[in-house]
Amino acid sequence: MLKCIESRVWGINLNYKYLLRIKDIAVRLGLKGIASFKDDGSAKIIAEGEERNLLFFVNELKHSHFFEDFSMVWREPENKFTDFSVC
Repeated sequence: MLKCIESRVWGINLNYKYLLRIKDIAVRLGLKGIASFKDDGSAKIIAEGEERNLLFFVNELKHSHFFEDFSMVWREPENKFTDFSVC
């Protein structure tokens, strides 16, 4: 069943390489979505895919050493992504 998460990550060590790492994990898990930086320096990540893959993805995000705070909410999938991109 297709699910969606929206997460925010805050930290002083966030950089473009971190978002590329997130993309690599998402692609490996067959997830679609987007990762981008917000004006406040946090990263916003939206990912859609199978629930078990999203749970693994969230676990990978939570165990990253690049951030200080993490939040996540489940949303209804919009099916608007064709791949996982970074911008």
